[in-house]
Amino acid sequence: MNMLFGQDSMKALCYVNGQIQSASDASIAVTDLGLQRGYGVFDFVRTWNGKLFHLKDHLARFRRSASELRLKLPISDQEITGIAEQLTGESEFEIPSVRLVLTGGCSYSSPALEHPNFIMIAEELFTYPGNVYARGAKLITVQYQRELPHVKSLNYLNAIRLEPLKREKRAFDILYHSYNGVTECPRSNFFIFRGDTLITPQDDVLRGITRKLVLRLVRDQFPIEERAISLGELEAADEAFVTSTSKCVIPIVRIDDFDVGNGSVGTRTETITRLFADYTDGY
Repeated sequence: MNMLFGQDSMKALCYVNGQIQSASDASIAVTDLGLQRGYGVFDFVRTWNGKLFHLKDHLARFRRSASELRLKLPISDQEITGIAEQLTGESEFEIPSVRLVLTGGCSYSSPALEHPNFIMIAEELFTYPGNVYARGAKLITVQYQRELPHVKSLNYLNAIRLEPLKREKRAFDILYHSYNGVTECPRSNFFIFRGDTLITPQDDVLRGITRKLVLRLVRDQFPIEERAISLGELEAADEAFVTSTSKCVIPIVRIDDFDVGNGSVGTRTETITRLFADYTDGY
């Protein structure tokens, strides 16, 4: 089965089980467990100034996710780094990125997981319009708890299913909540400020690489609490924002039918955005 990757398969390169080739020529078997059962993990690494950003952190998380699903990467981190640098270096994309995918491999009956398929895909980074950063964005809350939330799995069933609701509510993204309070967005981590205290959930979430970096950058600027955030506490928040590899830091100024704080981008969030920009500019 031919599987095309990236926005323009004529420009994209990929690595499939030991071979680098054009994405337009890449294929995996129709019996692959990633296709048949959604069984697999992935990670996504962008570049800043032509350099793969925090690749070691991404690879460590990728391996943890794979281990949780009893999948074994067939090559070393050093080999992955070399291939990723080749794929992004030879791409024609303005901001090249690389997606790493590890599936359960082919199975006709019982899943043995003995021969996983490992794929790396060069992609153009999707960027967001400037007004989202300047004016902030809206989230809507949905009750849902991801299965194995600490694993970056291929399963984005609910996130994709909710796309029409996002459009209907004119929301930038979904904010999940469960019995323990607010957790995360489908593709990003969530933060609030109460006064000068920065608060972010630590349980039942995927701990993002950008989340980790932001907490490191601001530890001397603001008190930090990694704890549960109740739905009711959202209305008491003075500021909010989300973070991810592709989004960086996006201010949140509205949740459901209420404004966050005064409904505009807050000064503390602007400080974090500036610290992050300074870091990436010098990376």
